[in-house]
Amino acid sequence: MKLIIVSDNHGDTYYMEEILSIYENEVDSWIHCGDSEMKENHPLWQNYKTVIGNMDYATGFELERLVEFNENKFLVVHGHKHAVKQSNEEMKKRAKEEGVDIVFFGHTHIPSVEQEDGILFINPGSLTQPRDRNVGTYLLMDLDRDSEEVSLVFYDQNHNKLEELSASYSL
Repeated sequence: MKLIIVSDNHGDTYYMEEILSIYENEVDSWIHCGDSEMKENHPLWQNYKTVIGNMDYATGFELERLVEFNENKFLVVHGHKHAVKQSNEEMKKRAKEEGVDIVFFGHTHIPSVEQEDGILFINPGSLTQPRDRNVGTYLLMDLDRDSEEVSLVFYDQNHNKLEELSASYSL
């Protein structure tokens, strides 16, 4: 199963649309980790599943979202209400309550992957306003539940693979 994960585009839909057109025939699900600054009725929400971020003014998005696809379940949060700039503890607590082993989040604008207590905490970075580099980032995740392997390939907004961030993990 392949997923695209994006976050923090802050009103700029160009890259979300471009990513959708590039991967539409090879990706099974699309996740957005908040701070889209887009209205609830934007056509991109027909594909991307999102949560509310601290800069979102739309009221129709949830603070947390469980995304289920092919018997897989993921927790999606923006992170501003989960103290993600301090630690993963709040997200870890929610992941354990929901029985998930992968959490997607945003808010920091910095791509990262951490594994704690068997849970992967994945931040795709900011699609348009990165804080640790010159161009935005997004993530392509390939999950093989049979082998329990997760392949994470980070790309910059120009679709160049970021080898230094990309890796595989066991669940």
